[in-house]
Amino acid sequence: MESTRYEQTLAGHDGLAAAMAVASAQARAAVPVSMPHERAIRDIATGVAAPVLVGYVIWLLRTAQERHLHRLCFLSRDAQVFSEIATRLAPRLGIRLPMSYVYSSRRTWSLAASDPYGLEKANWLFNSFMRSNAADVCARLGLDIEEFTGTLAAAGASLSPSARADDPEQNAALRRFVAMPEVAEAMRPRIEQMRQLVRDYAIQEGIASGSTGLVDAGWTGRMIGALHSVLTSADLPVPQTFFWGHEPRASGWTDSEFITAYIYNTVAEPGVRWRVPDVPYIVETFCMADHAIVSGFERTPEAGRIEAVLEKSNAPVFAWGFDVYRAAIYAFCSALSLSHAGDDIRPVLSSLLYDFWITPTEEEAAAWGAYPYDSDPLGRATLPLARAFTEQELNPLLHGDGSFEQGNRAWLQGSLALSGPAGRQAAAMLSPQYATLGSPATD
Repeated sequence: MESTRYEQTLAGHDGLAAAMAVASAQARAAVPVSMPHERAIRDIATGVAAPVLVGYVIWLLRTAQERHLHRLCFLSRDAQVFSEIATRLAPRLGIRLPMSYVYSSRRTWSLAASDPYGLEKANWLFNSFMRSNAADVCARLGLDIEEFTGTLAAAGASLSPSARADDPEQNAALRRFVAMPEVAEAMRPRIEQMRQLVRDYAIQEGIASGSTGLVDAGWTGRMIGALHSVLTSADLPVPQTFFWGHEPRASGWTDSEFITAYIYNTVAEPGVRWRVPDVPYIVETFCMADHAIVSGFERTPEAGRIEAVLEKSNAPVFAWGFDVYRAAIYAFCSALSLSHAGDDIRPVLSSLLYDFWITPTEEEAAAWGAYPYDSDPLGRATLPLARAFTEQELNPLLHGDGSFEQGNRAWLQGSLALSGPAGRQAAAMLSPQYATLGSPATD
């Protein structure tokens, strides 16, 4: 079996990176595929995703041991794959540390930390991959939109699904709506109930402890900030948090005393030298989970335990190729030699990510671009990761004034790779300035 370009990159280094090249080849041989779509999923899984995820988990386990933490809690959904990898690697690294997979979501933690009389300042209600419309805002608050159509109208908010918070007028109207006294009074008991459930769940699962490490992919810190607010308001201890990458924004949250990042941190070490443009989109696809979003928590009547309530099944991800992807990740873990586990391979991982994300082949773009990407707290904004441009969309760039609209395409270079000769020409023109183009913001 011929080496992939990613295996060749890994094999060009010593130690752990070279071992990953061998593991990738062995994993590809161990996971049979029957079509080009599955082959692209498997080969990116073994050659890019597995090294990127496993490198983080090795660092995480060693860092947790060095800090004498007593537990690691892996947050749903992005950290599910980290949990599975850690369970496989920790015994081989000689690390004995209690680990658990715990349920969380932006929707529940952000709601629990909200002030019912200041909801107009709660940016989580309006932001995501696709900005919220009126129905989204009501759903995030758990309100029946039919009961509040008059209040929405009084606030000047449009009920049209296409009228979203990226329009300044609709944004202002939606903020007026959530600031209405009747909304605040309806939300006060809901928020108080969710706040207590989140606190009790954090105590139950060992999250509320200074000797616990929370594990997540990233990014802005807003969700972790919400948890800190919920816990500290009840004088409960807060955990340490580990991110693959951290990029706090004005609406996010950070605290260097509690947050440590692996590949990059835009406000602290290790800085941004290993950051790849739009990297959250890549890593979030690598962190796909086998279950849907957490919509709430409930207390079981028998034992009084707090259990997560999940949305409907994650069928689109399984249809895309979840089983092939996870099988490849697990085969890589089994094949990997850990003799050089202490190596710092972050520069190599950054190179792998850049090559895949910025210069995908058409086959890679077709397979990974079809991934049903969803960054919405409600699971209501699922779109393919990449989508071909029409010639009309590319003409202003290629033959006009140089203007360009990425739209809601998360993967720019993947979309261009699917757009034929014009797409390849546009990719070459945009490559030098790609990191400064901007893109749909992750929440």
